[in-house]
Amino acid sequence: MTAYNTSGRSFWLEAYDGHPYWVERQKLPQPIDIPRNVVAVYGGTQPDKLSRLMQELDDGLMARISWVWPDPVDFHIGKQALGVEWAINALDKLRELDLSTSMSPSPIMVPLVPSAVPILEEFGREMQQRQRWASGLLRSAYGKARGQALRLSLVLEYLWWCAADGMAPPPSQISEEAITAATGFVGEYSMPMAERVYGDAALPEEERLPATLARWLISQRPPESINAREVQRLKLPGLREAEKVRIALGGLVDVDWLRPAPDRAGGGPGRRRAIMPSIPG
Repeated sequence: MTAYNTSGRSFWLEAYDGHPYWVERQKLPQPIDIPRNVVAVYGGTQPDKLSRLMQELDDGLMARISWVWPDPVDFHIGKQALGVEWAINALDKLRELDLSTSMSPSPIMVPLVPSAVPILEEFGREMQQRQRWASGLLRSAYGKARGQALRLSLVLEYLWWCAADGMAPPPSQISEEAITAATGFVGEYSMPMAERVYGDAALPEEERLPATLARWLISQRPPESINAREVQRLKLPGLREAEKVRIALGGLVDVDWLRPAPDRAGGGPGRRRAIMPSIPG
């Protein structure tokens, strides 16, 4: 994104919001006036290259990207023909949308239905809560999650309209079903993917996971002990799997923030971890 000049990142930052943008070049007598700088980007990169990008100053650009880093699946050759003609006819509905409200195309305002607003508000509060326990680039990503879900809800609403039979008019509102699907996707898939990308490409798990749990301990000051299942229920970034929780707990035991607690029968160490009073407040 900075292949042509060092200010390229500012262009892409502006492209996320669709604001006006001016391009001034010495070889052009007049600047290029872009009334609505809107660009969609889709592609991939290698983990090593991504790791180098994450060492740069966080200007918010990385948080504006929805990352996907799934596990590989077994290769197989598909046996069902693609519905190319159906897809073209469906997406033609988007191409034929009438965006002209004046001499030039203008955006169409598509609001949420009233019943969808509380769903977005609840999701926004959940993302704020997760953001408190995150750090670095992941913290910025949680800050953008609410907006990502709202954008996606509009995309889903129009894709459903494209796929439907008949000649119904385009959506004029974002339905409760669309915002529910969008917040579910962002919260349960997109953000865990961001956790994986930022974690695997930046700090090792042995440092990142204990630090996440440590921030929660400092902020919440929980009771005298905690176990792995309770940590999983917190849904902290990166701490949803039992193995990840084990790494986090083990890391804090190593620095004497936690200690194995006796079991209820008074015998040897149990599965609970005693929280040390020496943890900074």
